[in-house]
Amino acid sequence: MLFQDVDREATAAKVIEFFDKPLDHYLAMSGKHRADLRSPVSDGQPKGTPQGNATEDRMLAIWLANQIVDCVALAAQHCSDRAQKYLLGKYADRLDGRGLTEQLNFSAATLSRHQLDALNEFADRFEYQVIRRGLQNEVPDLHVKNEKIVQK
Repeated sequence: MLFQDVDREATAAKVIEFFDKPLDHYLAMSGKHRADLRSPVSDGQPKGTPQGNATEDRMLAIWLANQIVDCVALAAQHCSDRAQKYLLGKYADRLDGRGLTEQLNFSAATLSRHQLDALNEFADRFEYQVIRRGLQNEVPDLHVKNEKIVQK
């Protein structure tokens, strides 16, 4: 199904968790910094994941980290202008709530509403970038599906 029933709040929380924990690992493995999320550089490496010995496995981990960081940067950069400003301000520039409200010229309440939209838009665009590079088996989906309980 093209449009799945997504739990927007849980998806936003999962995106925040991704930005707070695994992304730092991917950045370190790729030799990149959060500021690099503003301008991704694709290296033209092949799609998919090769197999090999321990040295190749280490090289693969570095390659994969680079690919994931590029997916993050491209996803953020392809978001709507408002979402992009929020995401890059929060996660590339590491602005706090006050800095974000000043940069975006929003009240705290307005920022809170737009945060949910930005994080969910990022999850959609990140999924596209991951699938486009053939990495869907390597990177978890950031969407959280609603679980409907059927009562009999």
